[in-house]
Amino acid sequence: MSETVIRIRRTPGGLDTNNDPIPSTVERTPLQTKGVTPGASRRNTALARNGETIEHTVYFSPAPDLTDDDQLEIRGRVCDIRILDWQSAFGTGRRALEVLASISRG
Repeated sequence: MSETVIRIRRTPGGLDTNNDPIPSTVERTPLQTKGVTPGASRRNTALARNGETIEHTVYFSPAPDLTDDDQLEIRGRVCDIRILDWQSAFGTGRRALEVLASISRG
């Protein structure tokens, strides 16, 4: 069962060639998932850091353009993400992403 989530990518501002400030930007892009599950799988439960709860595990295939600096909006909640890359063990070149989405508390 697929679901649409929103990738939030923040690009910091800076200075142009005249040393004038360039504002930062926020890009919101919808991404189609293969599935969203609550919490973490048993093997990924220990990957939560201090003060962090893994709220969702999101599966993508094929792998979209995501980085650990992005955030995902899942079911109306903005989550920080950690990406676990997956490649087929059979040498097919097939790639997918397992993304741990967490909300920091603490």
